[in-house]
Amino acid sequence: MNKILKLIILSLLITSFTHAQVSTTPLAGDYKIIDIGSSGGDYTRNLILLHEIYNGTLINMNNAVGTITAFRGASGAGNRINIIEINSSSAYNSTSALMKSFDNNSNWALKTCIYSGKKYLAVDVPYSNAYHNWGFKFTGWTKSTGENMKSVTYQINGAAVNTDVLSDIQDFSSNMNETHQVNNFFVMANNVGIGTISPDEKLTVKGKIHTQEVRVDMLGPLVPDYVFENEYKLKTLEEVENYIRENKHLPEVPSAYDIEKNGLMLAEMNMALLKKIEELTLYMIEMKKENEKQNQEIKNLKKTVFSK
Repeated sequence: MNKILKLIILSLLITSFTHAQVSTTPLAGDYKIIDIGSSGGDYTRNLILLHEIYNGTLINMNNAVGTITAFRGASGAGNRINIIEINSSSAYNSTSALMKSFDNNSNWALKTCIYSGKKYLAVDVPYSNAYHNWGFKFTGWTKSTGENMKSVTYQINGAAVNTDVLSDIQDFSSNMNETHQVNNFFVMANNVGIGTISPDEKLTVKGKIHTQEVRVDMLGPLVPDYVFENEYKLKTLEEVENYIRENKHLPEVPSAYDIEKNGLMLAEMNMALLKKIEELTLYMIEMKKENEKQNQEIKNLKKTVFSK
């Protein structure tokens, strides 16, 4: 009896590791609804194998164009929703793919892997200690010369599993373009990232920005026109010289160390530079007046000398 029980438990464990596809409902040709199954339990990390991809030998058409939905929720289970729109194909000698995800938890990621000797495009299911108790569902157009929409566990409670059939899990970088031609495009609420999945501001761009114009809205008091008010106390050039000698940068302008550490705030820096330009203009006006006064004194001296 104990041997039979052990065999049953072992069978259940193997099933939980590979999660064979539950059912497929063809709708029209290769357009179908697939019940992929689940991750098998808490503390599991798993891939969903989308389809086989090129791996050195010319390959027939493989594709996955559609939506995968993963849910968790009940009166005694926390709410999780993780949705991915996948567009991928592999044929002849190339593979193309991109994805869009919608989540209230962690994010999906495109991967490649080797499973039972074949190379696959896969998605890494968003991880949380608590698994998706409603499992994974796919709706769309898909076909594969190998496994198709199969959930495979690669880690349980931090320990690797299925290493006899699953290996070489690698990141896959999206290599397709997405174009929107619309009248207006709105992004509401939180932060947007370009080139990063961890935006720390309303718009975070990892990389260069090429544009024809940048408009920055400013509050009036921030613009340093107060420099030209009569009560503004302009530092003497001696005071500026002493400050530079001691600090190695202009007063009220961040140092190289500060910029390297905290970044460059464009609006603040432009206003600081504008203030220095305005102060410099005042220095030049004063110097012009002093030069004119000196020139007049020189002329008066010449007249005195030549009149004798």
